Amino acid sequence: CCNMESLIRKLETVEEKYSQVVFKTNATFNDPAPKPVVAFAIGGVLSLFGFLMWWHRVVVLKRKMAERQPPIKLTWNTLLRAYISCAIDSDSPLYTTISYGASSFLFLGAIQINYEWTLLAMLVFYTVTSLGETIRVLLALSHANSLADIVVTSGFLASKLRTVATELKPSNVYEDLGRGKTIVLMVFVTQVILISFVCIDMYQNDTNPCRDGTPGCPLAGTLGSWIFYVLGTFMACVFLLGPKTNYGESEQNPAYWLQLFLATKRSGAQVTWYDPIKDRHKEMSLSMRDGITWIRFFMSFVINGVGFHILVHALPIQVAAQSSLTGVVLRAVGMMYLVDLDDTPGYTLTIVQHPVEKTEKA
Repeated sequence: CCNMESLIRKLETVEEKYSQVVFKTNATFNDPAPKPVVAFAIGGVLSLFGFLMWWHRVVVLKRKMAERQPPIKLTWNTLLRAYISCAIDSDSPLYTTISYGASSFLFLGAIQINYEWTLLAMLVFYTVTSLGETIRVLLALSHANSLADIVVTSGFLASKLRTVATELKPSNVYEDLGRGKTIVLMVFVTQVILISFVCIDMYQNDTNPCRDGTPGCPLAGTLGSWIFYVLGTFMACVFLLGPKTNYGESEQNPAYWLQLFLATKRSGAQVTWYDPIKDRHKEMSLSMRDGITWIRFFMSFVINGVGFHILVHALPIQVAAQSSLTGVVLRAVGMMYLVDLDDTPGYTLTIVQHPVEKTEKA
């Protein structure tokens, strides 16, 4: 009976839930939130501007490629990567803010209509968008045997791939091939569990106390919660474009994985590093068939791709659910902790060619 009542409650609109609440005070933050059409209208306008800006970015990128000497031929592979890069790169703060704000306001309107199904749609949407980086890396990998062969379609990637690199500097535990498997697995499991807790908490708490202590206030149903959601959207944009991400760089670090996978295509390639704890140099053979490297890549996608998107895009919902200003601060800090849990500079990895390979070529 209780489960059925809970399900019915979740399927109600925000306005229906709001009408059942008896508020303790007549404070302004207890007033009803703007209608869903307001959020949809704002999201729709931002989506239109975002699409026009994306298309302009594509046109500019095509022109730059045509002006190169010699001109770059746009194959389906290059064109698809160009579309993806122009859509997901955060090199333009204005474009990133508008595109993020568009999706955030559209989801706000949907939350006010049906909270449960909107959460599911958000999970699917951000999982799919997280695939952009992975698809971009795999497409480049499939049509290149070295960095010199790659047609770069991203400004961020271009800044890191200007020269053929022999040294790789991991930025998190999944990229650090010199880090032990046990600690990598422990960090991965911990992050998966904690991110899952965030998702479960959001699903179960579609109503929360208001700032005056009134229980059962619907999320985004009061003016105070609606404003907190907008504040959370702004905070998420700052997080995406601020120092934490090195001003817009991808958490998935596609340049690192592309360089590493291209090295695996070279026969006899190895990666070496110095272990200060054991005071000796170590090495590891690289191969396209090496499952460890692909597993690390998958872990990075799950945490720094899907997990990162869920945490950042869930921040407005988490903030809107708070009943105090301190709660807003704690949510923001907690989200940053989850994202940063795997971030640590690892051993500097040096890509070398096996001596036997050099002898044969000589």
